[in-house]
Amino acid sequence: MLDFGLPELLLIMAVAVLVIGPKEIPELMRGLGRIVRRLQYMKFALSQQFDDFMKDHDLDELRSGAEMPVIEKDKDVSGDATTD
Repeated sequence: MLDFGLPELLLIMAVAVLVIGPKEIPELMRGLGRIVRRLQYMKFALSQQFDDFMKDHDLDELRSGAEMPVIEKDKDVSGDATTD
């Protein structure tokens, strides 16, 4: 998706040093790290909620599936009883 090579990363770092300044870069990186960490946690929490919902939904389908009538073994597809 994001295909950065070494030359692109070096260019981005050089521009960051010139624009932001070398003293403010560590603070900026910590802030970006916190933001990325929060986004990862939000992604994790959302996926956990989705998994929990799917588990609950599958249990309801299993319960309703257990109440379905049992098809008799001796009847063929058309519903006629087989004769031996």
